[in-house]
Amino acid sequence: MASTTDTRETAPIREATSADVPALVPLINAAFAVEWAFVNRERTSPDEIRGLLTKGTFLVVDGPTADVHACVYLERRENRVYLGMLAVHPSQQKRGLGRRLMLEAEQRCRTWGCAGIDIRIVNRRTELPAIYRQMGFVDRGTEPFEDPLLTKPCHFMLMSKDLE
Repeated sequence: MASTTDTRETAPIREATSADVPALVPLINAAFAVEWAFVNRERTSPDEIRGLLTKGTFLVVDGPTADVHACVYLERRENRVYLGMLAVHPSQQKRGLGRRLMLEAEQRCRTWGCAGIDIRIVNRRTELPAIYRQMGFVDRGTEPFEDPLLTKPCHFMLMSKDLE
């Protein structure tokens, strides 16, 4: 009899390598497609992901056929971690993968001895602040969002979670 265990709950979370760039780019762009409503460009590119891999790491969850279903970027900055590009493929959303990655990110940050996590959210993503507040993040201010391809005015909301 086949197992009914959901692979999203059991698939290991691993660190991405440069070999994952071709899978990460379309995953992130698909997850961030809603941003086309205010910026006229894809969310990321192969060059950007390769550059980020030189400064930080992506945690990924693979699907049953080795396709990447979800990812999150972590970059250590002194005693804190910047977390970005939390992306879950649209076909896999609302199934707990994002929360699983966030819990793993927090654990990694604690293991690294970091005091907290910092994120930036585009203010037009009005659904996101409440989700992050439920995970213990608090508002820390704003900063400009400067991009020549913006089609509507935007700014970043800064949020943080202390781990101590």
